[in-house]
Amino acid sequence: MSRWLFIITIILLPLGVAAQLEPLSNQYLLNTLAINPAYAGNRDALSMTMQHRNQWSGFDGAPKTTTLTMHAPLRKEQVGLGLLAMNDRTGITGSTVISGNFAYRILMDKGVLAFGLGAGLNTFRNNWDELIAIDQDDELLMGNADRYLQPNFSIGAYYSNDRLFLGISVPMLLSHSFNSSSGNYELVNDYGQYNYFINGGYLFSLSSRWKLLPSSMIRYSQAAKVQVDLNSFFIYNDRVWFGLSYRSNKSIVGHLLYQVNTQLSVAYSYDFGFGKIASYMGGSHEITVRYDFRYLIDVIDPRYF
Repeated sequence: MSRWLFIITIILLPLGVAAQLEPLSNQYLLNTLAINPAYAGNRDALSMTMQHRNQWSGFDGAPKTTTLTMHAPLRKEQVGLGLLAMNDRTGITGSTVISGNFAYRILMDKGVLAFGLGAGLNTFRNNWDELIAIDQDDELLMGNADRYLQPNFSIGAYYSNDRLFLGISVPMLLSHSFNSSSGNYELVNDYGQYNYFINGGYLFSLSSRWKLLPSSMIRYSQAAKVQVDLNSFFIYNDRVWFGLSYRSNKSIVGHLLYQVNTQLSVAYSYDFGFGKIASYMGGSHEITVRYDFRYLIDVIDPRYF
């Protein structure tokens, strides 16, 4: 396994990292396809996840993000296919991402190693008329909303077995910049503006009823530098999950998940900051619903990731 992980690192490391982190989620453990195309088909079932995040409640124009993912393996299990749809609204700016995902899965003795590619379209919209103008004759603010359509791609690798998972990905290979002379957004391919995500975890059995799942996520961008999440989940009777996360941007996240049955999961998280800005805003709420429609293989143990 160490040889494979070394190969993954060597392949993806030259791609660089990002200038702006993608829309943030607390529950990427339940919706890994949103950050890594190689996850497609990993649950060995047709799996659908709906996720909504209301960030920084109390701020006008605070980010709101809704994500829908679907993925499944094909019959021979060596190929996984997925679909990602994400809508993000921050202030007057809205964006929508629709992406197809392809994963090639290598079935190993003790786990599955997958390499993934994603391709899709991003749309951006600026609603200038929602701004309060000091100059009522400003032509820019009197005009209609601008729309921009651009392609995008993602790449990743993911290894998992019954106890361990490790993923590395670049969710958005391309970025965009505003050209003031033309008044349009232009597509750019700049290694310095890539996002670089690494996440992993390990499942410990504490007793017949209790399990512990610690995990971490490392994000890097040239602008935001390194952001680290340290997560710890206690799992009772394979039904109830609760845990805490510490995020290096000075915030703490509380998690609660209920596994209704082997197919349906419902999760809620709340995060709040304790930096200088914390006194001016509320926390962030996030809810996730995941449903696995049909298992394609006999599954003895529940899927934890």
